[in-house]
Amino acid sequence: MKKIVLRSLMLLLPAVSSSVSFAQVQPMSLKDVLQTTAAGNRQLQIRTLELKRSEELVKEAKSFLLPSVHFNSSYLFFAERPVIYLRDENATPKANDIKFGGRLSFDANVTAVYGLTNPSAKNQVKNVQLQQRTEVQNKKMLEEQLAFEVSQLYYTVLFYEQQKQVLQQSLLRNERALTDARNLFLQGKNLKTDTLSHFIAVQNIKLSVSSLENQVQIALMQMKQLMGVELSTSLMLSDSLMIEEHHAHQIISSSAMEIAGNNRPDIHIAQLQIAQSKLQLERIRAMYKPQLQVFAQYQVQSQADDYRFKYYGLPRTSFAGLRFNVPIYSGNRMKYQSAAVSFSVKQQELALTDLTTKVATVIASLTVKLQDELKQWSIQKQNVDAAWISYQMVYERYRAGLGNRLELADAELVLTKARLEDTRLQYSIRLVMMDLQKAMGNLKLINE
Repeated sequence: MKKIVLRSLMLLLPAVSSSVSFAQVQPMSLKDVLQTTAAGNRQLQIRTLELKRSEELVKEAKSFLLPSVHFNSSYLFFAERPVIYLRDENATPKANDIKFGGRLSFDANVTAVYGLTNPSAKNQVKNVQLQQRTEVQNKKMLEEQLAFEVSQLYYTVLFYEQQKQVLQQSLLRNERALTDARNLFLQGKNLKTDTLSHFIAVQNIKLSVSSLENQVQIALMQMKQLMGVELSTSLMLSDSLMIEEHHAHQIISSSAMEIAGNNRPDIHIAQLQIAQSKLQLERIRAMYKPQLQVFAQYQVQSQADDYRFKYYGLPRTSFAGLRFNVPIYSGNRMKYQSAAVSFSVKQQELALTDLTTKVATVIASLTVKLQDELKQWSIQKQNVDAAWISYQMVYERYRAGLGNRLELADAELVLTKARLEDTRLQYSIRLVMMDLQKAMGNLKLINE
């Protein structure tokens, strides 16, 4: 029995080792996360299918410019034969009805029609092409929004992790202070209230660390949902929250508004909507224009009193011609439609101007905010260095017996607050940089 169990365990070892190796977590940079989102996000997949549908609509619209061919056939049974009225001019003026043909009738025809001039169809092709371009911009807008949300969650996780790291360092220092306070209390050199205050400080830091861990898990779940991966997937973020100042300054551009006009999807969509409205106006005016069609038909038909097809003769008829259609009067409907669409074009042009003004205001305010955040961060880095030097000096004084525990606790608190504020400013700068890139239309899901 023992041998059987041992053999079973030996057989299971390779499977366990392979599953462990498969479960290894691969580090993911922000670029990797964005690429995974581009492939797995379900809303983006829906938008991609919508874009493919618009491509098929373009093909459908172009098909109206091609000739159309139809085949029709029918087989009829007449309960009463059809009647034709004939007049004998030498007899009374009464017309005599004469029944003709057979009770069974068969006919078939092939008809071909081609529009030589079809302004409405050409206008519709341009319209669906503009709709396709609009769908492309809608997809870009969704990609931009996904890139913004995923990047924000990515940096949020890094922000919480860095805050947790600062608090854990503070926790180690406070636990050491608590140990010293307990020892001094046992030696009768310290008050019980001092020991209790250090204990409360340690517990508060633990609560903050626990809260940050929960926030990290929530942000990771939200990021996995946007990426389109299972919630059970383990993620390890490899990028850092640290910012290179020259890179942040490069984002600030004097031609930011020009860049936004060329890249922002919402501006392109507004321009395409104006073009569509103008096309609609052209289509209404095209309804006043005449239409010319070429058509041809080949037909066979016969009647008989026997259902067997061999008794049918099939005389042929064929013809071709031109059809000319000129609209004359429609109750002024086209005139009113044209006026309504003209007002719509003016509304959309005003909306585009308003959007452009808002974008310029947002870019200007974000540029000022980014410059201010960079200045604050530059000052805060000096504060962190000063707080660290101050803490080391107070700690050395405390170890030499020249300082007290209260001074050391104050210095530690100042250092922790300085590092937390430094982390907050880095996170804030990251968000402002993303806002500015989004405002200029430079934020992409995949860098091409």
